[in-house]
Amino acid sequence: MKALPEKHVTPPRRMEEVLRGPIKSKTVFPVLLLNLISQRADHGYGLMQRIDDICGDLLAVNTNKIYPLLRRLEERGFVTATWDHPTKRSRRIYSITPEGIERLARIKEAMLPYLDSVERAAGRLRKSLYE
Repeated sequence: MKALPEKHVTPPRRMEEVLRGPIKSKTVFPVLLLNLISQRADHGYGLMQRIDDICGDLLAVNTNKIYPLLRRLEERGFVTATWDHPTKRSRRIYSITPEGIERLARIKEAMLPYLDSVERAAGRLRKSLYE
């Protein structure tokens, strides 16, 4: 039996790691938050709703994940947070900083080839299963 020629290069990471493993928590989730905040300042719950609108169950987010990450982004100077109400603790509204805009641009540039490879792999899978 003749071996089939290799048609593609396998991405260096497994597909499930993209959205459920360390890659999600270290790259996809932070860049998504920075991108959403760059589009419009928002509070944590609002960001969770926007992520759900974009990703649905594919990238499930809960308060135990979003608020610690928002705090880390704030500690690193990528976002700032202010209280929604000036005299009482209500919601914290997150805004992106110039450093956050620079960081977002660097991550997006580095991430695009990887996302393209994920898209190609998903397309090959779809074609294999349904065409």
